[in-house]
Amino acid sequence: MEVPKEMPANASESQASTSRAVTAAGCALVGVVVVLRYLGRWTLHRRVLVGKGKGEHVYGMDDIFNVLAVATFYGLCIAVFKATDRGMGTHIEVVLFEHGFQGLTDYSQAVFVCAAFYNTTLGMIKLSVLSLYLRILRGVQSQKLRIIVWVVFGIVSCNTLANVLVVIFQCWPIEAAWDVTILPQDKRCVDVNAFYLGNAITGVTTDAIVYFLSIPIIKPLQMDNKTKLQLLATMLIGGFAVVTSAVRLGFMPALLSDPDATMAMAVPMNWSIAEPAVGILVSSMPAIRAIRFLWRKPGADSYGSGAVNSTLKSRNGGHIQLYDMKNGANQVEASDVDSGKERTGDNDSEEHLFIGSYGPRGLGQISRTTELEVSYSSK
Repeated sequence: MEVPKEMPANASESQASTSRAVTAAGCALVGVVVVLRYLGRWTLHRRVLVGKGKGEHVYGMDDIFNVLAVATFYGLCIAVFKATDRGMGTHIEVVLFEHGFQGLTDYSQAVFVCAAFYNTTLGMIKLSVLSLYLRILRGVQSQKLRIIVWVVFGIVSCNTLANVLVVIFQCWPIEAAWDVTILPQDKRCVDVNAFYLGNAITGVTTDAIVYFLSIPIIKPLQMDNKTKLQLLATMLIGGFAVVTSAVRLGFMPALLSDPDATMAMAVPMNWSIAEPAVGILVSSMPAIRAIRFLWRKPGADSYGSGAVNSTLKSRNGGHIQLYDMKNGANQVEASDVDSGKERTGDNDSEEHLFIGSYGPRGLGQISRTTELEVSYSSK
Protein backbone atom coordinates (compact mmCIF):
# COMPACT_ATOMS: atom_id res chain seq x y z
CA MET A 1 0.00 0.00 0.00
CA GLU A 2 1.35 3.40 -1.00
CA VAL A 3 0.44 6.94 -0.09
CA PRO A 4 -1.42 8.59 -3.02
CA LYS A 5 0.30 11.61 -4.52
CA GLU A 6 -2.97 13.41 -5.26
CA MET A 7 -6.50 13.48 -3.85
CA PRO A 8 -8.57 10.54 -5.19
CA ALA A 9 -11.45 11.33 -7.56
CA ASN A 10 -13.97 9.77 -5.18
CA ALA A 11 -12.83 11.85 -2.20
CA SER A 12 -16.24 13.51 -1.85
CA GLU A 13 -17.95 10.19 -1.10
CA SER A 14 -18.44 9.81 2.64
CA GLN A 15 -20.60 8.03 5.19
CA ALA A 16 -19.10 9.90 8.12
CA SER A 17 -22.16 12.09 8.73
CA THR A 18 -24.42 9.00 8.84
CA SER A 19 -22.11 7.30 11.33
CA ARG A 20 -22.12 10.37 13.57
CA ALA A 21 -25.92 10.61 13.40
CA VAL A 22 -26.42 6.91 14.27
CA THR A 23 -23.96 7.14 17.16
CA ALA A 24 -25.56 10.33 18.52
CA ALA A 25 -29.02 8.72 18.29
CA GLY A 26 -27.73 5.67 20.19
CA CYS A 27 -26.30 7.91 22.93
CA ALA A 28 -29.60 9.79 23.25
CA LEU A 29 -31.68 6.60 23.34
CA VAL A 30 -29.56 4.97 26.03
CA GLY A 31 -29.54 8.20 28.06
CA VAL A 32 -33.35 8.31 28.09
CA VAL A 33 -33.53 4.60 28.93
CA VAL A 34 -31.20 5.03 31.91
CA VAL A 35 -33.30 7.89 33.32
CA LEU A 36 -36.53 5.91 32.92
CA ARG A 37 -35.06 2.68 34.31
CA TYR A 38 -33.84 4.21 37.55
CA LEU A 39 -36.95 6.36 37.88
CA GLY A 40 -38.84 3.07 37.88
CA ARG A 41 -36.45 1.63 40.46
CA TRP A 42 -36.84 4.73 42.65
CA THR A 43 -40.63 4.40 42.40
CA LEU A 44 -40.45 0.80 43.68
CA HIS A 45 -37.98 1.80 46.39
CA ARG A 46 -40.38 4.50 47.60
CA ARG A 47 -43.15 1.91 47.91
CA VAL A 48 -40.85 -0.44 49.80
CA LEU A 49 -40.07 2.27 52.35
CA VAL A 50 -43.74 2.60 53.31
CA GLY A 51 -44.06 -1.10 53.96
CA LYS A 52 -44.69 -2.82 50.63
CA GLY A 53 -42.22 -5.67 50.39
CA LYS A 54 -40.37 -4.36 53.43
CA GLY A 55 -36.96 -5.92 53.85
CA GLU A 56 -36.69 -6.80 50.16
CA HIS A 57 -34.12 -5.32 47.79
CA VAL A 58 -35.25 -3.22 44.84
CA TYR A 59 -31.80 -3.06 43.30
CA GLY A 60 -30.03 -6.21 42.25
CA MET A 61 -27.23 -7.75 40.25
CA ASP A 62 -29.04 -6.92 37.00
CA ASP A 63 -28.70 -3.21 37.85
CA ILE A 64 -24.96 -3.59 38.42
CA PHE A 65 -24.48 -5.20 35.02
CA ASN A 66 -26.74 -2.55 33.48
CA VAL A 67 -24.52 0.24 34.85
CA LEU A 68 -21.45 -1.52 33.43
CA ALA A 69 -23.20 -1.97 30.08
CA VAL A 70 -24.14 1.71 29.89
CA ALA A 71 -20.62 2.83 30.87
CA THR A 72 -18.95 0.63 28.25
CA PHE A 73 -21.58 1.61 25.65
CA TYR A 74 -20.66 5.27 26.03
CA GLY A 75 -17.01 4.25 25.79
CA LEU A 76 -17.90 2.54 22.51
CA CYS A 77 -19.66 5.68 21.26
CA ILE A 78 -16.67 7.88 22.09
CA ALA A 79 -14.39 5.45 20.24
CA VAL A 80 -16.73 5.46 17.21
CA PHE A 81 -16.71 9.27 17.11
CA LYS A 82 -12.90 9.14 17.25
CA ALA A 83 -12.77 6.53 14.47
CA THR A 84 -15.06 8.69 12.33
CA ASP A 85 -12.87 11.74 12.89
CA ARG A 86 -9.86 9.65 11.86
CA GLY A 87 -11.32 8.41 8.59
CA MET A 88 -14.08 5.86 9.11
CA GLY A 89 -16.70 6.34 6.42
CA THR A 90 -14.25 7.85 3.94
CA HIS A 91 -12.06 6.10 1.39
CA ILE A 92 -8.75 4.76 2.60
CA GLU A 93 -6.88 6.67 -0.14
CA VAL A 94 -8.20 9.91 1.33
CA VAL A 95 -6.93 8.98 4.80
CA LEU A 96 -3.52 8.07 3.42
CA PHE A 97 -3.33 11.22 1.26
CA GLU A 98 -4.23 13.55 4.13
CA HIS A 99 -2.45 11.89 7.05
CA GLY A 100 -0.17 9.20 5.67
CA PHE A 101 0.46 5.91 7.43
CA GLN A 102 0.21 7.63 10.80
CA GLY A 103 -3.39 8.56 9.99
CA LEU A 104 -4.19 4.93 9.16
CA THR A 105 -2.53 3.84 12.40
CA ASP A 106 -4.60 6.32 14.41
CA TYR A 107 -7.78 5.10 12.70
CA SER A 108 -6.91 1.45 13.39
CA GLN A 109 -6.26 2.25 17.04
CA ALA A 110 -9.75 3.77 17.40
CA VAL A 111 -11.34 0.69 15.78
CA PHE A 112 -9.33 -1.51 18.15
CA VAL A 113 -10.84 0.32 21.13
CA CYS A 114 -14.31 0.04 19.54
CA ALA A 115 -13.96 -3.73 19.34
CA ALA A 116 -12.97 -4.01 23.02
CA PHE A 117 -15.89 -1.86 24.22
CA TYR A 118 -18.37 -3.53 21.85
CA ASN A 119 -17.67 -7.04 23.13
CA THR A 120 -17.72 -5.91 26.75
CA THR A 121 -21.02 -4.04 26.34
CA LEU A 122 -22.80 -6.98 24.74
CA GLY A 123 -21.60 -9.30 27.50
CA MET A 124 -22.80 -6.95 30.26
CA ILE A 125 -26.24 -6.63 28.62
CA LYS A 126 -26.70 -10.40 28.42
CA LEU A 127 -25.55 -10.87 32.01
CA SER A 128 -28.00 -8.17 33.10
CA VAL A 129 -30.89 -10.00 31.41
CA LEU A 130 -29.82 -13.32 32.92
CA SER A 131 -29.57 -11.72 36.36
CA LEU A 132 -33.12 -10.45 35.92
CA TYR A 133 -34.22 -14.02 35.14
CA LEU A 134 -32.60 -15.20 38.36
CA ARG A 135 -34.55 -12.58 40.33
CA ILE A 136 -37.78 -13.74 38.72
CA LEU A 137 -36.96 -17.38 39.47
CA ARG A 138 -36.18 -16.60 43.11
CA GLY A 139 -39.79 -17.36 43.97
CA VAL A 140 -40.14 -20.54 41.90
CA GLN A 141 -39.89 -23.91 43.61
CA SER A 142 -38.38 -25.76 40.67
CA GLN A 143 -34.60 -25.48 40.48
CA LYS A 144 -34.37 -26.74 36.90
CA LEU A 145 -34.78 -23.33 35.27
CA ARG A 146 -32.40 -21.71 37.75
CA ILE A 147 -29.71 -24.26 36.87
CA ILE A 148 -30.26 -23.63 33.16
CA VAL A 149 -29.96 -19.87 33.65
CA TRP A 150 -26.78 -20.27 35.70
CA VAL A 151 -25.28 -22.50 33.00
CA VAL A 152 -26.08 -19.89 30.33
CA PHE A 153 -24.71 -17.22 32.68
CA GLY A 154 -21.42 -19.10 32.87
CA ILE A 155 -21.27 -19.60 29.09
CA VAL A 156 -21.92 -15.91 28.40
CA SER A 157 -19.37 -14.83 31.03
CA CYS A 158 -16.65 -17.07 29.59
CA ASN A 159 -17.50 -16.08 26.01
CA THR A 160 -17.35 -12.37 26.88
CA LEU A 161 -14.06 -12.69 28.72
CA ALA A 162 -12.55 -14.74 25.88
CA ASN A 163 -13.68 -12.24 23.22
CA VAL A 164 -12.31 -9.23 25.09
CA LEU A 165 -8.97 -10.94 25.78
CA VAL A 166 -8.59 -12.00 22.14
CA VAL A 167 -9.35 -8.44 21.00
CA ILE A 168 -6.74 -7.00 23.34
CA PHE A 169 -4.06 -9.63 22.72
CA GLN A 170 -4.78 -10.40 19.05
CA CYS A 171 -1.22 -9.36 18.22
CA TRP A 172 2.11 -9.39 19.96
CA PRO A 173 3.35 -6.83 20.63
CA ILE A 174 -0.12 -5.45 21.41
CA GLU A 175 0.39 -2.24 19.42
CA ALA A 176 0.89 -4.32 16.29
CA ALA A 177 -2.92 -4.70 16.19
CA TRP A 178 -3.20 -1.08 15.01
CA ASP A 179 0.29 0.10 14.05
CA VAL A 180 0.49 -0.47 10.29
CA THR A 181 4.17 0.47 10.24
CA ILE A 182 5.20 -2.71 12.11
CA LEU A 183 6.43 -5.24 9.58
CA PRO A 184 4.81 -8.72 9.39
CA GLN A 185 8.01 -10.46 10.45
CA ASP A 186 8.13 -8.33 13.60
CA LYS A 187 4.71 -9.32 14.93
CA ARG A 188 2.57 -12.36 15.63
CA CYS A 189 -1.20 -12.10 15.22
CA VAL A 190 -4.17 -14.45 15.36
CA ASP A 191 -6.28 -14.97 12.26
CA VAL A 192 -8.36 -11.83 12.71
CA ASN A 193 -10.83 -12.74 9.95
CA ALA A 194 -11.61 -16.10 11.54
CA PHE A 195 -11.93 -14.47 14.98
CA TYR A 196 -14.41 -11.80 13.91
CA LEU A 197 -16.54 -14.31 12.02
CA GLY A 198 -16.54 -16.69 14.99
CA ASN A 199 -17.26 -13.80 17.34
CA ALA A 200 -20.28 -12.72 15.26
CA ILE A 201 -21.64 -16.28 15.10
CA THR A 202 -21.36 -16.84 18.87
CA GLY A 203 -22.92 -13.42 19.40
CA VAL A 204 -26.00 -14.34 17.38
CA THR A 205 -26.26 -17.71 19.14
CA THR A 206 -25.99 -16.37 22.71
CA ASP A 207 -28.38 -13.49 21.91
CA ALA A 208 -30.98 -15.99 20.73
CA ILE A 209 -30.52 -18.21 23.80
CA VAL A 210 -30.70 -15.33 26.29
CA TYR A 211 -33.75 -13.56 24.91
CA PHE A 212 -35.84 -16.61 23.98
CA LEU A 213 -35.11 -18.13 27.38
CA SER A 214 -37.70 -15.63 28.66
CA ILE A 215 -40.53 -17.80 27.28
CA PRO A 216 -40.15 -20.80 29.65
CA ILE A 217 -39.38 -18.42 32.54
CA ILE A 218 -42.31 -16.02 32.26
CA LYS A 219 -44.92 -18.45 30.91
CA PRO A 220 -45.51 -20.43 34.17
CA LEU A 221 -45.61 -17.36 36.45
CA GLN A 222 -48.82 -16.83 38.41
CA MET A 223 -50.10 -13.53 37.07
CA ASP A 224 -52.96 -12.47 34.87
CA ASN A 225 -52.61 -13.26 31.17
CA LYS A 226 -52.49 -9.61 30.12
CA THR A 227 -49.47 -8.83 32.30
CA LYS A 228 -47.79 -12.07 31.31
CA LEU A 229 -48.21 -11.32 27.59
CA GLN A 230 -46.91 -7.78 28.11
CA LEU A 231 -43.78 -9.10 29.84
CA LEU A 232 -43.21 -11.73 27.17
CA ALA A 233 -43.65 -9.17 24.40
CA THR A 234 -41.26 -6.82 26.17
CA MET A 235 -38.51 -9.41 26.50
CA LEU A 236 -39.02 -10.84 23.02
CA ILE A 237 -38.36 -7.40 21.55
CA GLY A 238 -34.83 -8.54 22.30
CA GLY A 239 -35.23 -10.61 19.16
CA PHE A 240 -34.35 -7.38 17.35
CA ALA A 241 -30.92 -7.62 18.96
CA VAL A 242 -30.63 -11.08 17.41
CA VAL A 243 -31.59 -9.58 14.04
CA THR A 244 -29.00 -6.80 14.33
CA SER A 245 -26.36 -9.40 15.24
CA ALA A 246 -27.30 -11.42 12.18
CA VAL A 247 -27.22 -8.35 9.92
CA ARG A 248 -23.81 -7.40 11.28
CA LEU A 249 -22.65 -10.97 10.65
CA GLY A 250 -23.82 -10.64 7.03
CA PHE A 251 -21.52 -7.65 6.53
CA MET A 252 -18.45 -9.29 8.04
CA PRO A 253 -17.15 -11.36 5.07
CA ALA A 254 -17.28 -8.38 2.71
CA LEU A 255 -15.69 -6.11 5.31
CA LEU A 256 -12.80 -8.46 6.02
CA SER A 257 -11.97 -8.84 2.33
CA ASP A 258 -12.48 -5.21 1.26
CA PRO A 259 -9.22 -3.31 0.69
CA ASP A 260 -11.08 -0.03 1.27
CA ALA A 261 -11.37 -0.85 4.98
CA THR A 262 -12.19 2.65 6.26
CA MET A 263 -15.23 2.99 3.98
CA ALA A 264 -16.40 -0.61 4.42
CA MET A 265 -16.34 -0.32 8.23
CA ALA A 266 -18.99 2.42 8.42
CA VAL A 267 -22.17 0.34 7.94
CA PRO A 268 -21.16 -2.58 10.22
CA MET A 269 -20.16 -0.05 12.88
CA ASN A 270 -23.62 1.52 12.70
CA TRP A 271 -25.11 -1.88 13.47
CA SER A 272 -22.54 -2.29 16.24
CA ILE A 273 -24.08 0.81 17.85
CA ALA A 274 -27.70 -0.19 17.22
CA GLU A 275 -27.33 -3.69 18.67
CA PRO A 276 -26.20 -2.76 22.21
CA ALA A 277 -28.51 0.29 22.30
CA VAL A 278 -31.52 -1.95 21.63
CA GLY A 279 -30.18 -4.52 24.10
CA ILE A 280 -29.97 -1.92 26.89
CA LEU A 281 -33.51 -0.76 26.06
CA VAL A 282 -34.95 -4.29 26.14
CA SER A 283 -33.15 -5.32 29.33
CA SER A 284 -34.50 -2.18 31.04
CA MET A 285 -38.14 -2.43 29.92
CA PRO A 286 -39.41 -4.50 32.90
CA ALA A 287 -37.92 -1.90 35.27
CA ILE A 288 -39.27 1.00 33.20
CA ARG A 289 -42.80 -0.45 33.45
CA ALA A 290 -42.76 0.30 37.19
CA ILE A 291 -43.03 4.02 36.40
CA ARG A 292 -46.80 3.53 36.30
CA PHE A 293 -46.69 3.40 40.11
CA LEU A 294 -45.24 6.93 40.16
CA TRP A 295 -48.72 8.45 40.02
CA ARG A 296 -49.99 6.42 42.98
CA LYS A 297 -49.57 7.42 46.58
CA PRO A 298 -47.09 4.98 48.16
CA GLY A 299 -49.31 4.48 51.22
CA ALA A 300 -52.46 3.90 49.19
CA ASP A 301 -51.60 0.33 48.21
CA SER A 302 -54.00 -2.51 48.63
CA TYR A 303 -52.06 -4.11 51.43
CA GLY A 304 -49.49 -3.13 54.02
CA SER A 305 -47.38 -4.49 56.86
CA GLY A 306 -46.91 -3.87 60.53
CA ALA A 307 -50.36 -4.70 61.86
CA VAL A 308 -50.58 -6.97 64.87
CA ASN A 309 -54.22 -7.78 64.30
CA SER A 310 -55.57 -6.68 60.93
CA THR A 311 -58.35 -7.61 58.61
CA LEU A 312 -58.45 -7.64 54.84
CA LYS A 313 -61.81 -6.59 53.46
CA SER A 314 -62.58 -7.38 49.84
CA ARG A 315 -64.47 -4.77 47.90
CA ASN A 316 -67.66 -6.75 47.98
CA GLY A 317 -67.66 -7.12 51.74
CA GLY A 318 -65.81 -10.36 52.53
CA HIS A 319 -63.23 -10.47 55.36
CA ILE A 320 -60.00 -12.41 55.56
CA GLN A 321 -57.88 -12.58 58.71
CA LEU A 322 -54.18 -11.74 58.35
CA TYR A 323 -51.32 -13.24 60.32
CA ASP A 324 -49.03 -11.11 62.43
CA MET A 325 -46.72 -9.69 59.76
CA LYS A 326 -44.20 -8.41 62.27
CA ASN A 327 -43.41 -11.99 63.23
CA GLY A 328 -42.40 -12.83 59.71
CA ALA A 329 -45.50 -14.70 58.56
CA ASN A 330 -46.06 -12.33 55.72
CA GLN A 331 -47.55 -14.67 53.16
CA VAL A 332 -51.24 -14.25 52.44
CA GLU A 333 -53.14 -16.88 50.54
CA ALA A 334 -56.50 -15.31 49.78
CA SER A 335 -59.39 -15.76 47.44
CA ASP A 336 -62.48 -13.69 46.89
CA VAL A 337 -64.76 -15.08 49.61
CA ASP A 338 -67.98 -14.04 47.92
CA SER A 339 -67.55 -14.57 44.20
CA GLY A 340 -64.72 -17.10 44.22
CA LYS A 341 -63.45 -15.51 41.01
CA GLU A 342 -59.87 -14.63 40.25
CA ARG A 343 -59.48 -10.90 39.78
CA THR A 344 -57.72 -9.52 36.77
CA GLY A 345 -56.15 -6.18 36.05
CA ASP A 346 -53.31 -4.51 37.89
CA ASN A 347 -52.63 -6.72 40.88
CA ASP A 348 -49.00 -5.73 41.38
CA SER A 349 -47.77 -9.28 40.72
CA GLU A 350 -45.28 -7.95 38.23
CA GLU A 351 -43.79 -5.63 40.82
CA HIS A 352 -42.77 -8.64 42.87
CA LEU A 353 -40.58 -9.88 40.06
CA PHE A 354 -38.19 -7.25 41.39
CA ILE A 355 -38.76 -6.88 45.13
CA GLY A 356 -39.50 -10.53 45.92
CA SER A 357 -42.49 -12.75 46.44
CA TYR A 358 -44.95 -12.51 49.29
CA GLY A 359 -43.85 -15.78 50.77
CA PRO A 360 -41.27 -16.03 53.56
CA ARG A 361 -37.70 -16.31 52.35
CA GLY A 362 -36.83 -19.90 51.61
CA LEU A 363 -40.33 -21.12 50.77
CA GLY A 364 -39.69 -20.48 47.10
CA GLN A 365 -43.21 -19.49 46.10
CA ILE A 366 -44.70 -16.74 44.01
CA SER A 367 -48.01 -15.64 45.54
CA ARG A 368 -50.83 -14.10 43.62
CA THR A 369 -52.60 -11.04 45.06
CA THR A 370 -56.12 -9.75 44.87
CA GLU A 371 -57.13 -6.12 45.00
CA LEU A 372 -58.17 -5.54 48.61
CA GLU A 373 -58.77 -2.81 51.15
CA VAL A 374 -56.97 -2.95 54.49
CA SER A 375 -58.60 -2.03 57.78
CA TYR A 376 -56.83 -2.26 61.12
CA SER A 377 -58.12 -3.10 64.58
CA SER A 378 -56.44 -2.69 67.94
CA LYS A 379 -58.43 -5.58 69.44
